[in-house]
Amino acid sequence: MFDERIVENNIFNFATNELSQDAFICWCLNWINMPVRDDNASGRQFGARFLSRLLNGGYDISGVNQIYIFRQLLNIDVLVLVPELQVALIIEDKTSSQEHGNQINRYKYLLSKTFKSNQYNGLDIYQHLLDNKKEQQQKRDGTACWGAVNSIRWALRNEPGELDLSKYTIHTAYLKTDWFNDDDWNTVWELEKDPKVNTYVDGPEFLSLLLSCREWNNPILMSFVDYLSSKIRATIEHSCFWKYYEDIDGHIRFYIQDTAIAQRRFLQTVFNQPNHEAPFMTDLKQYVENIDDSYVYGRIDDASHTHTIQHGSSFGTPWSLMHFWTRSLDRTVDADYWGFQNTNEDNLTVKPYMFWRVDKIKEGPVLSLRYYTWWEKGAGDNGESNTCSYKTRVYNYIKEHILSLEKISAKLEAINKLYCCIADKGDICSEGNLYKQYENTLLQFKLHKILIDWNDEDKRTKFISLMRELNEELTQEIENVEWELVRKGELK
Repeated sequence: MFDERIVENNIFNFATNELSQDAFICWCLNWINMPVRDDNASGRQFGARFLSRLLNGGYDISGVNQIYIFRQLLNIDVLVLVPELQVALIIEDKTSSQEHGNQINRYKYLLSKTFKSNQYNGLDIYQHLLDNKKEQQQKRDGTACWGAVNSIRWALRNEPGELDLSKYTIHTAYLKTDWFNDDDWNTVWELEKDPKVNTYVDGPEFLSLLLSCREWNNPILMSFVDYLSSKIRATIEHSCFWKYYEDIDGHIRFYIQDTAIAQRRFLQTVFNQPNHEAPFMTDLKQYVENIDDSYVYGRIDDASHTHTIQHGSSFGTPWSLMHFWTRSLDRTVDADYWGFQNTNEDNLTVKPYMFWRVDKIKEGPVLSLRYYTWWEKGAGDNGESNTCSYKTRVYNYIKEHILSLEKISAKLEAINKLYCCIADKGDICSEGNLYKQYENTLLQFKLHKILIDWNDEDKRTKFISLMRELNEELTQEIENVEWELVRKGELK
């Protein structure tokens, strides 16, 4: 801890949004622009080190004495121009959200257009738009680029020589101070192969970078260090899905009910998802208490058993799901992604969309095996679906021909016996029902007792083993089904 350096009334405990974090990033980099004198030496050194990391160490920063920083130009979080290197750095800054709407490729394309550069002008950022909408958006973007280039030219008006922006190399960096979810990993994945971003920095690495300049003892820097270290410790603590507390009414609440990171860690643990490798933990744990947790922070691998874990919330309550088996999630193919939106039954997808989902019900946290299809409410049908016959056939087939298999039902019975005793009411695992809605539950596991007993190593090991065997057997059986025949009603 940094007791002697901590500002008790820390402004960053209140300035927690992305715009505030943008400002701090700009403050860090702007030290490069400070006059060369003894009292600025530490700040300039820190700014240069930070810039070098964001550029992935690919440039010699030692001779850089002037950079130009723009915020929200072309909606880019932070844009840094380095005339001495002829580099333009796009910084996509995140606190807890992830990239959306193809943001980064859009910024690269618009900046290339602004610079009249060929680097990224081949990106198609309008492919999802109808022709009339495409034309409107292109006009708006053209106006934005015109305004951006004028702002840049004015800012760099005193630079020597002719300003030729087309010679600038565009570099992209993705910085997120919270934990990386799978959407984040997919954004920064395969940096060497046609990358969307050239550099990425997560919370622990950013903290490690800040700590490397702790001798500077700047109050703003140390305030952010205290804020970020507290944030990371809280994330690690909340990832412990088996831990619980009592709410104001004395009811037990598990972290898994309140935080997506706890749900993610549970799915990783139970279904043997990669733990990741955390290269910065060794350095950080010397300075920050309880930060040594490679399960939460680290680098994704390409393990064959990896499935995408998605996160969201319903009425403020987080949920997380893991794809049940590998299948196309191409959102451009409506019928395949949504089940049967915008199509007729003859053209329906033959693969049901299934997943494991961590959520909560009135009784507490649950793990469910769910089946998703598009539900279209018919006119005057009191909520009944007018296009649910295919969904019903698939759902019933899974219930009657897969879940009823002895090898699968035996696993479910074993899990119930593992946790249920005479004093308990109801089973740990139960079957769901088909409802006229998007998601329907096939299996549901009540997690309260499972998590209460999580520190019982024998029970925990047996439960995880049974769930992995169940998942493997379900996956195999579902992949072997001739879904085209189920769709046509020929396989019952």
